Amino acid sequence: MATVEIRIRHATSADAGVLDDLIRQLAAHEGAADLITFTSAQVTEALGGNSPRLRAILAEDAEGVCGFVTYTIDFAIWNGGDILRVDDVFVCARARRRGVGRLLMRRIAELALAGNMIARWEIEPANIAAQKFYQGLGATLRDKIVARWELPAMKAAAAADAHASAARKRP
Repeated sequence: MATVEIRIRHATSADAGVLDDLIRQLAAHEGAADLITFTSAQVTEALGGNSPRLRAILAEDAEGVCGFVTYTIDFAIWNGGDILRVDDVFVCARARRRGVGRLLMRRIAELALAGNMIARWEIEPANIAAQKFYQGLGATLRDKIVARWELPAMKAAAAADAHASAARKRP
């Protein structure tokens, strides 16, 4: 079997279109395509500048980009320093089982080690394959519930609080 060379590189704002497409493939793969609301222009902007809000690493083979990992670097209050937060990892169907995910995560490890940071990410409880993959890398899996406070819920809570506050002020 011939070995296929995989090249790993950092994404730039010029890669926003391909990253947009891959993120949409990931969402479709997870049955969540209807949840995507970003635009390519937003991805371009987030990837740009001296201190990008979004960072990405791309995997390429002879056919083009075949995978990505997106991440941010944030301040972590528990250790008082930076933390590398992995957002998503995705490998196109044509490139799976070729070590692409491992190469992407190896680059994450290199970046985290260079910055003396831990890396952290979330995994859906039902995604057993991902859990096994990450455990195979030596990652520790912890139980934790992730809370998402969506915009409509926050607006409703704020409106309810405003209504309750106004009711308390009435004589």
